[in-house]
Amino acid sequence: MDWPPLNRLWSKPSRRSWDKMWSKVVAIAGALAIAQTPGLAIADEPAPSNCEFHLVNGLWSGTCIPLFGPNTMAIVPAKSITTGPWRKGVAPTAVWAGEMSELPDDINEPIELKIYISGPGVLRTPYGWFPVSAFARATSTLRFHVDSQEVAPSSIDRQIVQRAAAILSSAAVWNRMDNRKCPAAATTWSIYCAMEKATIEVTGAFDHRRPALEVVRQIVRERTVRWDYHHALMGYNRSLHSS
Repeated sequence: MDWPPLNRLWSKPSRRSWDKMWSKVVAIAGALAIAQTPGLAIADEPAPSNCEFHLVNGLWSGTCIPLFGPNTMAIVPAKSITTGPWRKGVAPTAVWAGEMSELPDDINEPIELKIYISGPGVLRTPYGWFPVSAFARATSTLRFHVDSQEVAPSSIDRQIVQRAAAILSSAAVWNRMDNRKCPAAATTWSIYCAMEKATIEVTGAFDHRRPALEVVRQIVRERTVRWDYHHALMGYNRSLHSS
């Protein structure tokens, strides 16, 4: 199949243009970015998780309960962000970076905490980017709250999705066999790799849980509820190839 449609997943796909597929992705992601703003109140949202860290041997170690359960985190002050800006024209006043130890496998994943002079901060984790509030630092204690709802996409995220649509401008540049490895010199791209390339071009860095990618994952999952992809974008991209 040469032309993978995103809006025809309940029956055998017909030949639709690649541009139509991505225009739908862009429209939905753009609408989300415009309609939502960081810190937007959500009805019946669970109470935020309490995060508490203590300074031990130069590391601030702690947990955010109940959101991340028993997973422990260790962070230190950082000179700059490594995952690109969250919102256009707004720089954090403090950045912390480190790792989350995921139990029971004890796998360490990178995390990043960004604090702003006004409005919510953001905690970047392996599970998504989450709003941070009530940040307070004492001599040996660090406390803040983390919402359970991921941050809303910003205008930067809308720009990323639009750029990805431009990268995948025709079926000739579509990589049908995605493995989530995206060489810098590639001349064809999967949906995932187009999003990665667009994110780097727009923000100068990449994190696979950035809101732009989460929005596209959400769209794919909503339209492929009959399939349980371990990696939503890769699974969907490969299923289009085999359709």
